Amino acid sequence: MFKVRKFIGISQDLFVVKNLIGSLLQGIGVAYLIPALLIWVYPREIGYIYYFAVPGALSVLIGAWWGRHARQIEDINLRQAMVSSAFVWLLASLISVVPFMAIAKMPFVDSWFEAMSAWTGTGLTMMHNLESYPHILLFWRSWMQWLGGIGIVLVALTILIHPGVAAARLYKAEARSERILPNLVNTSKIIFEIYLVLTLLGVYLYYINGMSLFDATIHSMTGLGTGGMSSHDLSIGYFNSLSIEAITIFLMIMGATNFTVHYKLFKERSLKAFFQDIQVRYMFLFLFIAIALITYNLFGVTHSLGASIRQAIFHSVSAVTCTGFGIADLSKYPELSKFLIGFLMVIGGGAGSTAGGIKLIRITLMYESLKWTLQESILPKGAVIKRKVGNYIFSEAEIQEVLSFTMTYVALLILGTVLMMIRLNTKLVDAFFEVASAQGNVGLSVGLTSPALPVDLKVLLIMHMWIGRLEIFSTLVFLVSTAIAFASLFSRD
Repeated sequence: MFKVRKFIGISQDLFVVKNLIGSLLQGIGVAYLIPALLIWVYPREIGYIYYFAVPGALSVLIGAWWGRHARQIEDINLRQAMVSSAFVWLLASLISVVPFMAIAKMPFVDSWFEAMSAWTGTGLTMMHNLESYPHILLFWRSWMQWLGGIGIVLVALTILIHPGVAAARLYKAEARSERILPNLVNTSKIIFEIYLVLTLLGVYLYYINGMSLFDATIHSMTGLGTGGMSSHDLSIGYFNSLSIEAITIFLMIMGATNFTVHYKLFKERSLKAFFQDIQVRYMFLFLFIAIALITYNLFGVTHSLGASIRQAIFHSVSAVTCTGFGIADLSKYPELSKFLIGFLMVIGGGAGSTAGGIKLIRITLMYESLKWTLQESILPKGAVIKRKVGNYIFSEAEIQEVLSFTMTYVALLILGTVLMMIRLNTKLVDAFFEVASAQGNVGLSVGLTSPALPVDLKVLLIMHMWIGRLEIFSTLVFLVSTAIAFASLFSRD
């Protein structure tokens, strides 16, 4: 028999993956049913309930059937976890297209784009004239972003998956590694509770500063989830309020901060842990440099000093936290400002947060590894160099993994940029900005992303959003494993 089939153990893989996906699919089905509750507040929208109730019920039923043996699985390997995690994000976006196609009358690819953008917390959109859409559809986008920010797999770990090695593998495959508590399920519950409390705090702060309760809920969910989808075409700029922009900046930074830091803040009731975190410090360092340069660039071209500072602060925070809220038209920004914002989107927020990008800890580690390499060259042979960044200690293998990830991330970013630049015959900085926004799961745009975008480029950005959300390796393992599985199925003894 074809050797690769023995290596993969395809029948066992299919059994494990099918049951894990079944469990996760039940969670997606339940998520589908939640927007239907809005008919109690907006009874005129009762006609739309079928587009949520039917696919939601089907997802729960199919998930229950597929995952009926999930609790019998005591152990899975990392490949199976990665395949399951990657596939469930793809599946979630595909089965979430129904409301967009049925209510907004959007084509399938545009609907898939919108759903993938929502689940991955990206925020790029194919929808315009947002104020004209039903509340239930706008809530659906934000609800997906809120759940996507905390992670489909993390939600499932909290509610559905049996504790043990299988849960731990899924947690790692979903690009999370740190544990607040020794027990993984307790860790997931703590993260979920912190996430919920901060979301409710955001709703309250928005509401008392003039937002309607619906807008406050929408923007708190997508702000903390670093998704950035709004209920208005002008995003946060619609409100033209410094207080609302300040609240949004607070939520974006909270969303892009490691949840271990949040746990320490709640436990110790002190800001000390926040400002001691190495990722937070580097975030503010990058922000300080970018804000100063963007302010200078905007002030020197088209904006007053006050407007330059205000926009530079907001968009820099929105970019580095990978949120995607905006208060101005970025397509009119000078090239340098676009590039700097794009650079911040590539850097991203903290590891263990809802943000995307390469992540601050990796950027910090690459800088420190350069220092360690120089020290090895200077110090006597046999000298011990402690590879420590903040409170994190790294092994050689972990450093190599970070370098491999970063190089792969940049390579995919360059590939997407070149393809978009050639296909649209557009400027390099604009193509880079749009691809960086998709792959970093940000959502800021210079106007290239729209229903007029060619279908192949829409699919390209969908793939970048998917790959970026799972931090590349899970999706690559999924694609390679799928190709090998098909090859083995069609091979002969």
